Amino acid sequence: MNNKLFAAACVLAAGMMLWAQADEAKLREAMKQIGPTCSGLGKKIASKDDSAAADAKKLHAWFGDVHKFWKAKSAADAMTFSESAAAEFKTISEQTAAGKWDDASASFKKATATCGGCHGAHREKAADGSWKVK
Repeated sequence: MNNKLFAAACVLAAGMMLWAQADEAKLREAMKQIGPTCSGLGKKIASKDDSAAADAKKLHAWFGDVHKFWKAKSAADAMTFSESAAAEFKTISEQTAAGKWDDASASFKKATATCGGCHGAHREKAADGSWKVK
């Protein structure tokens, strides 16, 4: 009986590890989209490009997914960072759609500041140069 219980515990632990890795893979994929889109958004705001609103909407949605990841991890500070970023990108979408470029630029600075806070607290460089979740 103990062997069966031990085997079941091993299977459960392995499943949980694979689930955690899958979630981190989803987060990495989101970040691969967020990074360039965010960088491009800053340039679009500076040049008053009307397509900025669509990028800000995408970022708002992606940060909603990032928030779900951190909520599952019960990381309160990361949840706050992702909520703040999502809210700022929603505001940026509204501001750029209304042609309020100076306001959007100020909101963009607030949004990107949250990125640095979360990365500093929850990201570490692996030996191979890649990044992983702390």
